[in-house]
Amino acid sequence: MRKSVCVAAVAGLVSGVLLAGPAHGAVPADPARVSGGPVLTVDVKAGRHSISPDIYGVNFADEAFATSVGLPVDRWGGDATETYNWKVRGANQGANWYFENFPDCWTVDFGYCETGRDYSAFDDLVETDARTGATTLATLPAAGWVAKSVAYDQDQLCSYPAAVFDPQDDHDPYHPVCGNGERNGHWITSPAVDPTRAGTPAGAAWDGDWVADLVSRYGSAAAGGVGLYEIGNEPGLWNSTHRDFHPDPVDYDELWSTSRAIASAVKAADPTAGVLGPSEWGWPNYFCSAADLAAGGCSPSSPDRAAHGGTDISSWYLQQFARREQQTGVRLLDYFDLHYYPQGGYSPTTDVTRSLWDPTYRDPSWIGERIRLLPRMQAWVDGSYPGTKTSLTEYNMSLGVTDDVRLQNVIQADTLGIFGREGLDLATFWPEERSGIPEAAFGIFRNYDGLHHGFGNRGVRATSADAGRVSVFAARRGGAGPLTVVVVNKSTTALTSRLSLEHFPHARAAQAYQYAGAGIVALGKVAVGRSGFTGTYPGQSVTLVEIRPR
Repeated sequence: MRKSVCVAAVAGLVSGVLLAGPAHGAVPADPARVSGGPVLTVDVKAGRHSISPDIYGVNFADEAFATSVGLPVDRWGGDATETYNWKVRGANQGANWYFENFPDCWTVDFGYCETGRDYSAFDDLVETDARTGATTLATLPAAGWVAKSVAYDQDQLCSYPAAVFDPQDDHDPYHPVCGNGERNGHWITSPAVDPTRAGTPAGAAWDGDWVADLVSRYGSAAAGGVGLYEIGNEPGLWNSTHRDFHPDPVDYDELWSTSRAIASAVKAADPTAGVLGPSEWGWPNYFCSAADLAAGGCSPSSPDRAAHGGTDISSWYLQQFARREQQTGVRLLDYFDLHYYPQGGYSPTTDVTRSLWDPTYRDPSWIGERIRLLPRMQAWVDGSYPGTKTSLTEYNMSLGVTDDVRLQNVIQADTLGIFGREGLDLATFWPEERSGIPEAAFGIFRNYDGLHHGFGNRGVRATSADAGRVSVFAARRGGAGPLTVVVVNKSTTALTSRLSLEHFPHARAAQAYQYAGAGIVALGKVAVGRSGFTGTYPGQSVTLVEIRPR
């Protein structure tokens, strides 16, 4: 179980991480190891914007962590949720594990179904979220099929049984009668896979029945039940991840018809619930369908895209929902949702976050483009379906970049600050074994003092003369609350920076909290001059300064 966020108090000013007003100067413990940092500026009257609390969400959060950070959104998502059958309490694992059906109780906690055969992992998540106050975000199956049944011993159903499809390249080492559906590195097409072997049909009506069941047991979204529903998971990959159930690549028309039907079913069962889509995996499926990619590439002249006026699939998807609302008066899509992960080419550096916003930054991966993901998403919405919110329900900016926990927290803190500054409406972090939840980063923004005080919700302009080395974010907590300033030193060495504070009459003493590799530490009082303060920040650190109004 992950530990909850811990804040250690340190009396006075800490040597080597000194923050001081200009009258005192900033004297680090070892001047030889400190460099001059960029000038930072915070202007409380400029760049005012709301920051959504829902950007601090997570996938599959445990209760202790959720409680410690006041988790706003908890997502039930990922590949297996695309084939989850709530009626049998289990899912087909697709290409992630030999296309086998497993019950929810198939975990160490239940002795691999020695007990817990009536356990529902989804219901457990909903009930945990109710205790912690998090909104549940549920992924609804959209590929057309879910697990038919589950077994409570080592006799799981699978889509590629050895007796039918061997020779295959690989088999489940614990259940070798199930294979991976490949021969000589290619999908087996003869004989054709039979989706009824392990699956049962599940369309929009099936999803609607599930939502209605949840409303009957937990109440509507407005009454505290499941609040958000996602239309499937990464449809551009269904023909590989879930090839047994959906061997053909998704095209524009299928994506729209499926999304429209499921969104309509959700709104019919719970008009107060929010709907997200298309929850696509990444570049280039932001621009073209899986059918286009299967035909050889992605450009305006790709066959499926060309048949739809050459319009990129994200814009076209939004346009269909906009047209539908014009026809019916009902908004079916509330969030334009994507997934995003680094695609390689990064050394262990925080530069990875620049792909979220920086129009001058060319991604070093095979993408090789100026991604500027968040402004791009907003432009798609503004141009095709204004008023739609934006979300990233899967992201992990450290994945494949670094295994170092300290750097992961620095990257995540920078990411959360960017989300707030750029106006993203919702985000849920995806943890992996080598890149788990960066708890200190979430703690800085959600519970920096152990008393559930967090970064403000009313953003103001905060700029750095060199955001590649030091980034800065600022927001007031409420209309009359303190100004919270987060400084992220991305450099490996300590840096001393002057922070100019404009248009904010303030008390002359502030409180600082810092992460520098060993939990969040309360640094004690910080002297703040009339126009700001100078601080020395350890290499790869995150510092929050709480400045109260005068």
